[in-house]
Amino acid sequence: MKIFYLAIASGTQRKVVETLQYPYILVNFMTKTNRPPSTYKVLFIDSGGFPSSFIHNGYNRSDDEYLYFVKKSNAAYFALRDYPCEPQILKKYDVTAKDQILRTVNHHIKLLDLIEDFDISAKPVPVIQGWEIDDYLFCIDIFREHGLIENGFDYVAIGSLCRRHAIHQIRKIRNELRSSIKLHCFGTKISVLKDLAVWRAVYSVDSGAWDFDARWKRYKNKIDKSTFDVSLMLAKEYLSKIEKMKRKFECQTVLNVGGK
Repeated sequence: MKIFYLAIASGTQRKVVETLQYPYILVNFMTKTNRPPSTYKVLFIDSGGFPSSFIHNGYNRSDDEYLYFVKKSNAAYFALRDYPCEPQILKKYDVTAKDQILRTVNHHIKLLDLIEDFDISAKPVPVIQGWEIDDYLFCIDIFREHGLIENGFDYVAIGSLCRRHAIHQIRKIRNELRSSIKLHCFGTKISVLKDLAVWRAVYSVDSGAWDFDARWKRYKNKIDKSTFDVSLMLAKEYLSKIEKMKRKFECQTVLNVGGK
């Protein structure tokens, strides 16, 4: 893994990353607090597929609004709009993973047709959707048919991973794609990154769960320090864990190479 994005969705989180001057940031277009911090170097914009799909069964803000936001934010990357396959969404709207994948493909194509009208410099990132491994493989096949993978797109994301121990899905998807294609995993748990094969498989991941404990205790009125102070401490701890894994896996790679 090369890049870890801190995902922010609140004023406190923005203040934390500005204090740390952390360079890699992900913001969710559909959150109320989606203004990027002033200190980022690389900005990735998520379309907000999960909340939109769960609440509205689609997007309640237009594609034009989304693309205008991408342009004015001066982002490096932005996710093409997708339709997640979490079981709670499928059950709520009586749809299948295949239905969501086909909606994702159609919306990707629609959005790509609009990009030229906005003169956007940010690179669009297709989102491979699914739940089971076969779902993701079906999505990859459809993407290939429509030129959304291995046809000018060298950076793709995997969706519907939040709060999942989806090690096998990530490994399988990596094996299905050319090694030159960079993989981003949305909302990946630290426990998943502890798998060496996953760490090597992905180019980037993001997480917004780094200060969950602070937000939960604040909600329950069980916090003595300010939310900012606790969030700052938790961000440092989270980033420290990522750095320790990086050093560990880089050392393993050196040892493996040396042992050949």
